[in-house]
Amino acid sequence: MKLSSQINLGVFALMLLAFTVLSSIELSEIKSRTSVSIEQEAEEARLRYETTVLQTSALSSQSKQSVIDAMLRQMVLQPFLSAAKVIDVEGNVFAKYERSPNTIVPNWYLQLDSAPAVNKKIPFSNNDGYLLVTSDTSYIYTEITAILIKNAVIFCGLFFALALYIVTVTKFARRPIANTIKKLNEINSHDFTPSQVNAFTTDYRQLTSTVNTLTTSLASKFNDIAQQSERFKTEANKDTLTKLSNRSAFERHTRALLSDTSNFQEKELILIRLAQLTTINTKLGMLAGDNYVKSIADFLVHEAKHNCKSGFVFRLSGGDFALISEIMGRDERDLMLENMSKQFANATPLRDGSKATWMGVTRFSSQMSLQQVMESADSALMAAMKTQKGWQFSSEVSQVHSNTKWRERLNYIVSQQYADILIQPVMNVERNAPAYYETFARFKDKDTNDVIPMAQLIPASERLDLIPQVDKLVAGIVFKKLTVTSHQVAINISNASIANGEFRKWLIEELRTRETLCPRLIFEVEDAALIHHREVAENFCRQLIQLGCRITIEHFGDNFASLAGLRAIQPQFVKLSGRLTQGIHTNKDNQLFVSSLINIAKGLNIHVIAEMVENEAESVALRKLDVEHQQGYYFSKPSLWTMY
Repeated sequence: MKLSSQINLGVFALMLLAFTVLSSIELSEIKSRTSVSIEQEAEEARLRYETTVLQTSALSSQSKQSVIDAMLRQMVLQPFLSAAKVIDVEGNVFAKYERSPNTIVPNWYLQLDSAPAVNKKIPFSNNDGYLLVTSDTSYIYTEITAILIKNAVIFCGLFFALALYIVTVTKFARRPIANTIKKLNEINSHDFTPSQVNAFTTDYRQLTSTVNTLTTSLASKFNDIAQQSERFKTEANKDTLTKLSNRSAFERHTRALLSDTSNFQEKELILIRLAQLTTINTKLGMLAGDNYVKSIADFLVHEAKHNCKSGFVFRLSGGDFALISEIMGRDERDLMLENMSKQFANATPLRDGSKATWMGVTRFSSQMSLQQVMESADSALMAAMKTQKGWQFSSEVSQVHSNTKWRERLNYIVSQQYADILIQPVMNVERNAPAYYETFARFKDKDTNDVIPMAQLIPASERLDLIPQVDKLVAGIVFKKLTVTSHQVAINISNASIANGEFRKWLIEELRTRETLCPRLIFEVEDAALIHHREVAENFCRQLIQLGCRITIEHFGDNFASLAGLRAIQPQFVKLSGRLTQGIHTNKDNQLFVSSLINIAKGLNIHVIAEMVENEAESVALRKLDVEHQQGYYFSKPSLWTMY
């Protein structure tokens, strides 16, 4: 019910009560006044009667009767009297006059006022009987009816005037409340545009002042977060070591070139792989490896700037780089590749005579897909590893052969139903104990028995649509290990597997047969899945939670569009992007940005994990930001999961 209606209802009840009380008082006053009038009239009638009797003593009985009848008739002309009688000492009626009531009294009034008509007996002074007068009930009814009508008219007029006033006042009084609600709804819709809500009365001044302050504060914070987000997006597209654009930037750049709106004819892509990086890191240390990578990056930037037309350089992963440029002539390109190969050989700190780099070259046009471009370049790179010169053009190699080799390697891995499982703890820093362990799979090549770099295996698995089979293999091995250990562990599920209906069905059925394991299982899902496969990912995660499993959303902060997915899923954990946590103790912008993300997560009752924590300074800074779970080399490197 509206506020004005509630107030009007209360006013109506009060006025009705006042109307009833006032009418009752006036009814009593009318009765009292009528009684006095009757008594006065009767006394005056007695005096007139006695005077008349004295004056008519000489008259005949008939004449005397006529005079007395006329006197009684005159008395009853009073509106409040209905009858008058003269009764002698023996009780006989000597004379009387009765008048019919002026108004017929309704039954409701007789029930409301059940008192009978008033009779007044006035004795004569000569003890010659008495005078009896009777009040007229219809007179009191007429009087009280007139009073009720008058009061009702006043009541209605006053009530409608008050109701109109109340509606007008409450309309203006509600305006700041309505504006406040509108502003709060805008805030809920992430519209933090500053506005001023004005108060109609001082009663609402504190409310409107608070809302105005809140809006201004949120608008300022939102602008800060938006600016931090833009800065972070810029940083997120850069490799932290070399400051080159990273794989995400490479994919966006290449997709833009391949889009229908692009008008280029052909471009060239060179994939460069540092063959000695792993050996350098192992023999000479990570610092030497980092310096080597930076020197290669600097050379590639110089080459793209001076020897390539419209050249762009990207660092795809550890030892993999990409260079996109305009088409060159074959001789010109061979000369450039030979020069690059020499420079790479000179840059390596190793002098063991082994090949320093491999390079695969492919041409692509806007009619190709990114997958086709990468297949072509990857085939050339794989073929280059078997050449003396160290580079290969895709036009001179069979892509089918390259894909077939990868398919053979992957099918072999799946058929063996074996992988080394490594685990790394996610620490609860408050309790200084693992909250759970994240699992990683390592696979070995069937020919060399060397570990296949995941930076090569995952893209190949995705390209050949075999990654769901790999995820099945890893999940199956983890399930078996959990039967003989009490660990709580996390399994990573790729976006391709989430999008695969067969894999989702297989995993749900497997978990239903292993319900006792579900409380100890956490599934880590990339936040990109909540964007590219939103409906499927949300339903899948909800199914896992219903089975008793927990969910961690990885790379939180890379994609703001995934926030809606967080609300829909309500996962138990979110893992901050490692780009945000690295060097956070010296990066004020990242500290502010991470603080905002933590507030968002905790507002949804979700625990926050920081990954890639490398040193104590980063850990302490994250603790100050209230990050209660941390993971990284500072606590432990991934180690082989062994059963004792």
